[in-house]
Amino acid sequence: MSWTTIARREYAATGDSRAIRWLLALLAGACILSGYLYPVLGSEPYTTKAFVGFGFLTGSIDYLLPLIGVFLGYGAIVTERTSGQLTLLLSLPYSRRDLVVGKLVGRSLAFATTLVAALAVAGALVAYPFGSLSLGWYLAFVALTVLYGVIFTGIATAVSILTRSKHLATAGSFGAYGLFVPVWGAARSALRYGLESIGLIDGALPDPALFLFGLNPVTLYDRLVAGFFVDGGASAYAESNAWYLSEWLALPLFLAWVVVPVALGHLRFRNTDL
Repeated sequence: MSWTTIARREYAATGDSRAIRWLLALLAGACILSGYLYPVLGSEPYTTKAFVGFGFLTGSIDYLLPLIGVFLGYGAIVTERTSGQLTLLLSLPYSRRDLVVGKLVGRSLAFATTLVAALAVAGALVAYPFGSLSLGWYLAFVALTVLYGVIFTGIATAVSILTRSKHLATAGSFGAYGLFVPVWGAARSALRYGLESIGLIDGALPDPALFLFGLNPVTLYDRLVAGFFVDGGASAYAESNAWYLSEWLALPLFLAWVVVPVALGHLRFRNTDL
């Protein structure tokens, strides 16, 4: 047996959650609706590369996909630990690494299949009959967006690994969502407004402050979309000449979010007495 067995089981089990099914349907609907609205509200030429910067699409992904990831990940380990099933599962020929990898992959596939299908339909609506398909760019965007969801599934899975109480796992996982999605951006706007009000800045925050606020995975995702896919995308990061605010540095930072949280959780889990 290996992690693939666990992944298949987890993928099948996620369909039992009504909340996850509704959230996935909402995300799919938002993506498909974006594909329909973009040729109506956007400006020519209509291309799938330009479509990825469409505000309704990016806003839906920014808020809904992390929430789905948290729903998928927050009970990944702690539910079986509190019920005693974890000890039984690990008595089978599985390692703890197999368990963590299988949980993450299986639960990530649960949203990835829906997301890829919805973005494929949205891309078709943009390209046909009057638009054009930039296949390579669009596939890269789809892959980036899947990784964005994996980040939050991994964060919630790591929290689930580190706690022994489902209440703590729920609070920690949804607290991370609250911090990274609505609060982080609001804090950045509040700081900019405060500094501008007292005359310390005129417009954007200083580059070092932008770098710190830009470490948030949501901001990193938006920076990568704007930097690599949207021609002439306007943002404080695009307007800065600082090398450490470029999308090329944002990419490895983004990939670190994919790996580091769940890796740290596994390191702790590997040495934990169940």
